[in-house]
Amino acid sequence: MSDQNRKKRKLKASRVIILSLIFFLIIGFGSALGLLLGVLKSLPDWKESVFETENSSFIYDANGDLVVRVHKSENRTPVELKDMPPYLIDAFIATEDVRFYKHHGVDTRRILGAFLADIRNRDFSEGASTITMQLVRNAILESQEKKLERKIKEALLAIQVERQYTKDEILYFYLNEIYFGHGAYGVEAAAQTYFGKSVGDLTLGESAILAGVVKGYKYYSPFLNPENALSRRNIVLDNMVRYDKITEAEAEQAKNEELKLADLKQKQEYAYPWFSDYVIDQAEDLLEDAGYDSSQLYTGGFRIYSTLDPTIQKAAEEVYSTESFFPKSNTSDPIQSAMAVMDPKTGEVRALIGGREHVTRRGLNRATDMQRQPGSAIKPAVVYGPALEKGYSPSSVVDDVPTVFGSSSNPYKPENYDGTYRGVITMREAVQYSVNIPAVKILNEIGVNEGFSFAKKLGLPLDDKNDKNLSLALGGLTHGVSPLDLAGAYSAFDNQGVYIQPHVITKIVDQKGNTIVDVTPKKNIAMTEQTAYLMTDMLKTVVDAGTGTKARLNRPVAGKTGTTQLPDKSIFQNVKGSSMKDSWFAGYTPELVGVVWMGYDQDIDQNGKPNYLKKIYGGQYPAGVWKAVMEKSLKGVPVKPFTFPPGIVTQAVDIKSGKLPSDLTPDKFIKKEVFAKKNVPTEVSDVWVSASVCAESGLLANSSCPTKITGIYFKRPGPIPNTKNKPLDAGLSLPASYCNIHGGQPESGGSELIGICTDPRHHGTAVLANHPGSGESGGCPEEYIEFRPFPPGTAPTEHCNLSDHQVVKESSGSASDNEGNKTPDTPENIKYNISHGDNGTEVHISWKSSNSIFKIERWPDNNPDEIMTFRAYTASYVDNDVEPGITYYYQVYAINEETMESSRPTKRIKVPINM
Repeated sequence: MSDQNRKKRKLKASRVIILSLIFFLIIGFGSALGLLLGVLKSLPDWKESVFETENSSFIYDANGDLVVRVHKSENRTPVELKDMPPYLIDAFIATEDVRFYKHHGVDTRRILGAFLADIRNRDFSEGASTITMQLVRNAILESQEKKLERKIKEALLAIQVERQYTKDEILYFYLNEIYFGHGAYGVEAAAQTYFGKSVGDLTLGESAILAGVVKGYKYYSPFLNPENALSRRNIVLDNMVRYDKITEAEAEQAKNEELKLADLKQKQEYAYPWFSDYVIDQAEDLLEDAGYDSSQLYTGGFRIYSTLDPTIQKAAEEVYSTESFFPKSNTSDPIQSAMAVMDPKTGEVRALIGGREHVTRRGLNRATDMQRQPGSAIKPAVVYGPALEKGYSPSSVVDDVPTVFGSSSNPYKPENYDGTYRGVITMREAVQYSVNIPAVKILNEIGVNEGFSFAKKLGLPLDDKNDKNLSLALGGLTHGVSPLDLAGAYSAFDNQGVYIQPHVITKIVDQKGNTIVDVTPKKNIAMTEQTAYLMTDMLKTVVDAGTGTKARLNRPVAGKTGTTQLPDKSIFQNVKGSSMKDSWFAGYTPELVGVVWMGYDQDIDQNGKPNYLKKIYGGQYPAGVWKAVMEKSLKGVPVKPFTFPPGIVTQAVDIKSGKLPSDLTPDKFIKKEVFAKKNVPTEVSDVWVSASVCAESGLLANSSCPTKITGIYFKRPGPIPNTKNKPLDAGLSLPASYCNIHGGQPESGGSELIGICTDPRHHGTAVLANHPGSGESGGCPEEYIEFRPFPPGTAPTEHCNLSDHQVVKESSGSASDNEGNKTPDTPENIKYNISHGDNGTEVHISWKSSNSIFKIERWPDNNPDEIMTFRAYTASYVDNDVEPGITYYYQVYAINEETMESSRPTKRIKVPINM
């Protein structure tokens, strides 16, 4: 630098006086003078080599042992300004410091505006840093707090640096030192990392992306947030046009460039990469909160103390490296998985697995970054936990039958995952078998706001505007949750109702031994101890005898399974059978909480083939992975029970009413249940009645029935729905009508049970139901008939007058006498063959018939009641929803297109599905 230039720069130092005057005017002469003198005394000494020095930081595990050395030198290649494209330099200047070549370290115009904004906000957080000030902050200053004293130091040191170096030298330091994320320092490393090319080969659009990344790579990295990166690129290009660096045509051409990123795969060079990556991410955030620049993590010599447990992390990594724990994919993409394990008593995360293979440093960590619908795994957090808080108990009953919620214009009709309805069941059974209808009913009863608020107390990231609806009960979220989010929520059930925010760092210490970050995680009482215990006790049933039995250990385990439906997209329209998008298992022991997710990253593979899970339920592979990790992690750890709090009592109850058993309650429906002491039932069950049934017709007996059987019957809370699969408690209920074989009057025995039509069109008025007799059909549908007791002389006398409920006489002629009601002929020559291919095992059924509509029934030999019904419009059907090792039976009916009357079934065929 020439002496003349240096003299000019020293003369221009008078700008400091201008700044001082501004301070005097804004904060008062006395206080400003004292502040300025204090700053001048505390300015650090620095040498030119400061721009090249660096000190590694270190990450330690929960035992205090060194795990990872964090440094930057491995990915930094200095490059001269002449080797950089001019538009790259212009992009940074136009975005970061447009008056760079005009000021002398401090842009008085910008800093005055920033100070005025700081005075208005009273937080001194407004940015006005020049490129030189940014360089000073990162290379010289130790304190990074955004306060007035630091800004004055930045300004004074920037002026000193500008007196020492030329503008091009400062720009050289800046562009070769600045951090771009993903371990890349300087523009050359950034160009190679993001685009796989040298900085000299960058296009205008790519240069604008790099200029945008420095604002914050977590938000603007094209690897992590491509939409944000492109939006920020366009802002940079607009700035370049505004300051005459490029033309509008050049900007538009750059905006239309296709984003072509390099492969971010990097060789793993450090231990426990998934956990270490997340610690580095969190450490950057914590340092920024403490006033430091995040890039100082790689140069500042910090010591970061993490919560990593090497035993548990190694156990998880061993399981995830074993192929047999994971299902095979039917596409070119692998089925991915992630897991988070934490200590519920402290909130400390012990292990993280972000995917089945770690190939990208600081890339997508599915355990922490991914957001997916949790399905039924969310039910304890949004339905059953808050219901217990409001006084429900594990024995509270709910009617599991098809139900429509909402208005007729906007109906919500959830379904059970297995198509089976169980009738009146307890909350424990609903949890045990992951039944959907009861979950939605209970959330509807307690109120969506209750469930939403409870889940928020458990740390779940719900959307305040869009998640307050009944689909919340089944995990229908706007954005979803990560495995770590869900592990944090379940930890409160394991920790006597206390939620502690999951965290991976306990403290950060600087080179001098000063603790600059001391992590105190968020903690709150989310529920009572009694609620936490009751929920845990129900979740133990899931693992002991429900959908999560594959997670059983030789110690107490509580858990919940979850699956999510495929999205409503055209690519999934032809997908049949038990197919899903995501599969979860969330489980815990008294010592550890763990959550496992499985699914695909994308909906389609590179060949356009749809990605979906086929019969991979949460209780299968995810539960198996969870069990394997926990067995290894807890090996040698003494077995202990879940904490039993005060205020819990045991009481025998009638599980069809949730009340105390009555004299009529059958023994098989009396079970011991646990309660919060204040919620023990006091009422006696009233859902059982004694009645006589005709031995021949199986209907309620009348005075003329020769043989009568007296038994105990269940009074359902509502009519039995007219569905393919009747509720499982339908066989316990009173028959819906009186004997139609023998004449006579109903037996009264005091009050008389009379069949009443409850169709809503009667508006609550009691009218006699119409029952078809011999040779008759029609009448009131069974689901609307309810038998009520009436004292003699008080029963209604008017019959149902609804036109579609009337009794009609059946034709006495043959079926062929009336063409409109002709019963179709039974299909003939039914046969099958089995094929195995990319779509799995398929059963091909065919038959002969002149009809064009058919009904196929299928059931497994080990469960004859599990009848599935399919519709076909040709004389063949392909069933691809079969499981190896099961033998199925099939039979086919022909359907009359006009009357929808069905034929007699074909003979049954037996189809064994070999392994």
